[in-house]
Amino acid sequence: MITDLNVIVKEWAYRVHDGKPDPNNSAHLYHLSEILIENKWPLRAIDALLQNLKEVDRAGQVWKTKMGNWRGERDDGTRRSFDNKDLTQRWVSGEEDPEGEEPSIDTKVAIEKLNDPRFGVEAKIDTALKKGYIEQGDADNMREFQTDMEDFLQNPTQEKAEQLVEKFKLSQNPNGKKLYVGIIAGNGRKILGEGNALVNELSEVLNKFVPLKELGNKSKKAQDKLAGASKPGLKTIRKSEDDDPGVKKLFSNPPYDRLKERFHQVFGPIDNKGNLLRPSSKYSTEYFRQSVSENESLDNTIEVLKELESQGIASPGVRKSLERHKKRMQDIAKNFNNMKPEERRAAVEQSYSDMAREMHNADPDMARGLMKNMAEMALYDSELAGGDEVYLPSDGSFPSADKMRVDRDGKGVVEKVAGVSVKFGKNGAVYGFPGESSQYQKFHPDEDKRTHMRNRVGHKGHALGVRDDLIQNKSKFNKMLKESGLSETIKNPEVVRTKLLEIQEKINKLRSQVEDENGKYTKKDLVKIRKQLEEANKEAIDVLNENVDVEKLEEIMGKANAREFMKGGAHAINIIAMASVLNTSDGLSVLEHNHQTIDKDGLHSETDKGTANLKDWDLKFRGFDNRGGGLICGFIGGSK
Repeated sequence: MITDLNVIVKEWAYRVHDGKPDPNNSAHLYHLSEILIENKWPLRAIDALLQNLKEVDRAGQVWKTKMGNWRGERDDGTRRSFDNKDLTQRWVSGEEDPEGEEPSIDTKVAIEKLNDPRFGVEAKIDTALKKGYIEQGDADNMREFQTDMEDFLQNPTQEKAEQLVEKFKLSQNPNGKKLYVGIIAGNGRKILGEGNALVNELSEVLNKFVPLKELGNKSKKAQDKLAGASKPGLKTIRKSEDDDPGVKKLFSNPPYDRLKERFHQVFGPIDNKGNLLRPSSKYSTEYFRQSVSENESLDNTIEVLKELESQGIASPGVRKSLERHKKRMQDIAKNFNNMKPEERRAAVEQSYSDMAREMHNADPDMARGLMKNMAEMALYDSELAGGDEVYLPSDGSFPSADKMRVDRDGKGVVEKVAGVSVKFGKNGAVYGFPGESSQYQKFHPDEDKRTHMRNRVGHKGHALGVRDDLIQNKSKFNKMLKESGLSETIKNPEVVRTKLLEIQEKINKLRSQVEDENGKYTKKDLVKIRKQLEEANKEAIDVLNENVDVEKLEEIMGKANAREFMKGGAHAINIIAMASVLNTSDGLSVLEHNHQTIDKDGLHSETDKGTANLKDWDLKFRGFDNRGGGLICGFIGGSK
């Protein structure tokens, strides 16, 4: 452990953007804490040092803000900003209005944008309600936000700005184009929009008093840390490669016999020979107790929450709700054999529901983030308790399903092994994280269709994200188009195919420019030519506009999906390919979709079968940026 503070300060200065460490800059303090952690300082020592720095700085009663002005704080807690340190010290010592005080802030435009009948907060509320993005309680919170924000803008002060930020959990993304209202859960926190006049004007005034981008960065890091801690995982794992007969038998059933062997692994209790106990329905007690005793994610999440509490980021209510849930689950496991299956299932569902409701009351946004990972454990534990035959895949990249359920007939013969994709979100919205079409297709009974799509534009053999030969070969193209059910929407398929073929060839030439002498390239290489790839993709738009019957397209897949289809060649051909996969597999019937929602009454769970109806899916194409993903498919259900 390095204890030489001079060495640490030098490293600190190197890491901050201007080379001048500022103990009142939360981003600078973050860098310092990272340095101390790297040097194996105990957390208590780190917290003590950070607190001492703040107290020393406060004692001096002057500090420089991000905006370049000097702020002072008097003994009564009042704060004001000035152009320089001398003026600040004079005011702190008792002068009411020293010369050079920072001029008042013009908020007229911000107030106009806030109350604009077309684009202001009320208009945003109405739109979000109509589209089902928020609920009535969220709308009430936003109207209160509008009232409080106007009061702040009429007389902006440091105190009011800090109260607004705390009350509505305001923050910004790194580029400052979004102003998040964190008390609105999920994507609803983006209700104010992106890069518009409303966001720009409100942010400009608020940032004179509070560092919204730093708060956003701090919040995101906390959410990322919680997401990692809460990712489901047990200790005991059995793999097919271990020559475990139970695992081999489980993965001998379709559709899982189609997956690579590395995916053939599950969490589960073992017998005295070290083999997986099967079926789980016969060993419900062992499986449930394993899930409760080995659920490291729950303990890890509680520990991270304690750390975030000490930093003032997390509410103690969130942690306490998890601790109460843990105790209830331990009690159920202890009394498992003294309860009927339906009683056990109900008790487990109630415990998860109580936990979700309590977390939501304490911090809606944090509850949403945690439940995305905890949702699958909620379903797995409740089904184990009820005596169902279910298994939890242990490979972190298991394609498109979080849980496996085995259905048997009356004689014990396996009728179906269903993969269940577990999502968490609001009613009427896309649930959780949608899946990549390149993963969904792996469950198709036709081996050829398992390679139709890849996760980005530019790949060799999949230039437009869809296998090259499916565009190059006229008969294959026409067959895929017919299978998709979209033939009637395209007036002249050959004209469209010819244009896609032209773009495909252009993309292959672009990729060849970043390949090495052996024809090798990386994802980063494709991202480097992202703009050129995007421009090539857009060259199909005019042809699509001329040859696609948009009204018929909207009838088949809905307006939002139709808009996505018309954005470019890769967008269109990937949706055609996915529609073909769905229509030729009964909507990928081997997969099911569990939706869990949260409201004031707790957690609600519902499982739907997949369908080939494109209106039941939310389709987005993400094939160019660093994340990639190709066609992203979120199951909505209900033919909305």
